[in-house]
Amino acid sequence: MTPEKWRDRMFGKIAKTAAMVAMIGVGSVAATTGQAAAGSVGFSIEIGPGWGPGPAWGHRYRPAPPPRGFCKPHRAINKARHMGVRGSRIIRRSPRRVVVRGWRHGYPVKVVFANRRHCPVIARR
Repeated sequence: MTPEKWRDRMFGKIAKTAAMVAMIGVGSVAATTGQAAAGSVGFSIEIGPGWGPGPAWGHRYRPAPPPRGFCKPHRAINKARHMGVRGSRIIRRSPRRVVVRGWRHGYPVKVVFANRRHCPVIARR
């Protein structure tokens, strides 16, 4: 970082701190003068748009993430390909198993994965 950038950054921080101290001082003086006699003392500092998760903050509602405890189809197919199965495709999917069929060394092959995270191999036929 060049000395000029560092100086500009430090001056910006000092200016922000001084402005914040001045606002707090003005607010406390205003609170202790005429308003205190009326019985209603209030203090607030607002910086930027409003507070809270409203549109001023650019809050976006995101859909819930997918559940993490099952074997995703593309992962089962990729694992079968790494095992040497060509032309692999899913032929059956149940709550417990994912069955992938393809070809290996010219013979039909069936690989059964558990329907859990990371698709552990149950059987190869």
